Amino acid sequence: MLNKLISKHIFIIALALFLFSAFLGLLIRWNFVYPSHLISYKNLVQGHSHVAFLGWGYLATIGAVLMLFIPKKNRNNVAFKTTLFINIVCVFLMLFSFPLTGYKAFSIILLSIFGISSYVLSFKVLKHIKGSDTSVKLIRFSIYYYLLSSIATWFLVFVIIKFGKSDLYYNTIYFYLHFLYNGFFVFSLFGSLFKVFENQQIVVSEKYKRLFFIYLNIACIPAYSLSVLWSNVSPFFYVVGFSAAILQLISLLFLFKIFHQIKSQLKWTKLSKVLLIFLIVAYSLKIISQVISAFPYIVEKSLALKPFFIIGYLHLFTLAFMSTLLMLIMSELGKIVLNTILSKIGILIFLIGILLTEILLFGQGFLILWQLKPISNYTILLLISSCFLFFGIFLVLITQVFNNKKV
Repeated sequence: MLNKLISKHIFIIALALFLFSAFLGLLIRWNFVYPSHLISYKNLVQGHSHVAFLGWGYLATIGAVLMLFIPKKNRNNVAFKTTLFINIVCVFLMLFSFPLTGYKAFSIILLSIFGISSYVLSFKVLKHIKGSDTSVKLIRFSIYYYLLSSIATWFLVFVIIKFGKSDLYYNTIYFYLHFLYNGFFVFSLFGSLFKVFENQQIVVSEKYKRLFFIYLNIACIPAYSLSVLWSNVSPFFYVVGFSAAILQLISLLFLFKIFHQIKSQLKWTKLSKVLLIFLIVAYSLKIISQVISAFPYIVEKSLALKPFFIIGYLHLFTLAFMSTLLMLIMSELGKIVLNTILSKIGILIFLIGILLTEILLFGQGFLILWQLKPISNYTILLLISSCFLFFGIFLVLITQVFNNKKV
């Protein structure tokens, strides 16, 4: 298994973990419709989120980075294979530890082992990645931001012991999430996508890529201010957060220029083009949401309607942007098959599930905000949308199993 881990199995394993994460999400929605004391909502949420981020998100992303940026002779190094194997084992164990025991000793040990192993992997990537073009810079800074985000995981233990679940506790978690989302995932995924363009000899202006990177990078650290506005901070944080959001908006304009430039050069399938359009729209909505979130009124209402707006934003990022882009990159790398009838149906069902989820979450939030009649049978409809997500991923995964020799 280790011999083919990076070149082949890592993507299928990540996709399988995505399916398990979707199943936990399905159980969460089921528990809303049919409450049961046998199911711990808090434990399920922790299991769902950790497997989604560390299993699906991290493993698939780092797998793409290794395939695209690390020479084959280097990525076959024992250190790469061993650390990836340790990470995979840890995440699979988290599938059981979090739902059964929650954030207790065994889960903490697994997270610690995963963290240390990912450090080794991160430093190996930084050592072996070569070049100075924008895609390489994006990958380098994605690793820097991953290492920065991880500081919060170690600091959190001190915060819990010293201050309990205070504002500092939650802001520490948001520190981790911000630099994981807007640092590691955004930078590494766009870096990988630009590298895919390069490998396919799609001409992209280096100037546009560089300006996209510069504005995005300058905005990343101050954009953390947007994550702490809920905790009654001084107006200074609103100014910093809004400025960072505007810088991200400027970077989005250069991203549009890049996509406009490649549009006529793409020789992709219709499905790949649909995925690209879908993730561009999702990422644009994410950036616009961050600009809007810098206003005090929106902060206040978002907190009051957290189950709708904040959860909707998280799913917008993880499903509509991150997961869609990962599937696109994996497909263009030839590591998953998306050209069969079964996989096409699976992707279509998955995208419908995302749209339903976002419409329900944001729609219900706005209806309550505007004091209109809320969506009836809301929890049942969310359960149905979760079924779409699960079944869509299942069909895509089954396709990979049947076509394993071709991938």
